[in-house]
Amino acid sequence: MISGIYSGAAAMDNYAKQQEVVSNNLAHLNTPGFRRQHTIFEEKMMQSPNGTTVAKAPAHSVETDFVSGAKNSTGRKLDLAIGGDGFFVFKNDTGEVYSKNGVLFRSPDGELVNGDGMPILDDGQPITIPPDVSDRQIAVSPDGQISAGGNVLGKISLVQFDDPHLLDATSQIYFGKGQATAAPAEDSTVLQGMREMGNSNPVSELIGLIVGSRGFEQAQRAIRTLSESLQQNIRS
Repeated sequence: MISGIYSGAAAMDNYAKQQEVVSNNLAHLNTPGFRRQHTIFEEKMMQSPNGTTVAKAPAHSVETDFVSGAKNSTGRKLDLAIGGDGFFVFKNDTGEVYSKNGVLFRSPDGELVNGDGMPILDDGQPITIPPDVSDRQIAVSPDGQISAGGNVLGKISLVQFDDPHLLDATSQIYFGKGQATAAPAEDSTVLQGMREMGNSNPVSELIGLIVGSRGFEQAQRAIRTLSESLQQNIRS
């Protein structure tokens, strides 16, 4: 009976984690490059005090979903999206990070950077736009080449990974290389004037919230019932 209470408490913890993950997915529906997460439950067995084998409350893990998000046309010259499985390469204080977020800006030094100030890379180097080139003049070809007025200014690096689930999720927008193997993204293209939004589906996420809430309530009721039964046994 006590093991049942522990199992119920573990189930409540799992459902609480699921609610946290789903809520975060919903909060970032319109965040460019956001990759949703989902919980995976794995049922495990245990020995009860009387020697029988019983199921424990499922243990949970969290996995990132790398399915592409919707592409929204903005017409803004420095909004870039990727057609395919590739990632943009940015540089932060610790090295290179990878992202689907291609919303770019020009730093005071003329470098192309994202909203967090990380420069986007061309073969490991930042890309600089001359001050006399306006945003309207900037053209980005499908292979990532940046030009203005017939002059080539750089080429955006795109990489892909043998298994993106091996990436380190430093956030759900930026990923470290982790244990994944990188290669040039030869089958991916750059789409100028577009943003790739988060890949969460609002209907599915709301259903997940409802299911998780009901599961939490059921586990809570089970614990209450077991607790009342235990109290009665103690009194008798």
